[in-house]
Amino acid sequence: MINIEKAGTEDIEELAKMYLEGYKGLEEYAYTHPEDVLAYLNWLFRRDIAGIFVAVLDGKKVGFIASDGNWFSKREGKVVGAIHELVVLPEYRGLGIGKKLLERAIQYFKERGLDTVELWVGDENAWAIEFYKKQGFVEKDRFNYWIRMTKTIKNEAGG
Repeated sequence: MINIEKAGTEDIEELAKMYLEGYKGLEEYAYTHPEDVLAYLNWLFRRDIAGIFVAVLDGKKVGFIASDGNWFSKREGKVVGAIHELVVLPEYRGLGIGKKLLERAIQYFKERGLDTVELWVGDENAWAIEFYKKQGFVEKDRFNYWIRMTKTIKNEAGG
């Protein structure tokens, strides 16, 4: 059974290892130096410590999501729920872990009264783009090699 738990700053080292493992083959979209990853994760925790969740399967941390309920989107012109990171270890992909993490982040955004989720995904990360489309995200625009996708959550049940 997959459990989604709140992550804490004590998890940063483990999340950094997971991040580096998760971005193998997609390095053009990621930090690749461990010190940079640690700095980035510390920034994510400072942005919204309550919005970072980790997936645990059989006692092992296998994925995490860094969601941010304080993000002002210049393109949307308002505060939105931002997904900064969604990482699942390669050997655990396809088990619904990413979906559960995303669902937990969306629940968090709804609790905060937000109605839109925004994320950026690398334009050649076809697997992730397809995943987000299946979860109801739509492509809004592109900037260099990034695609911005959004999802409206205000009209969903319980929203």
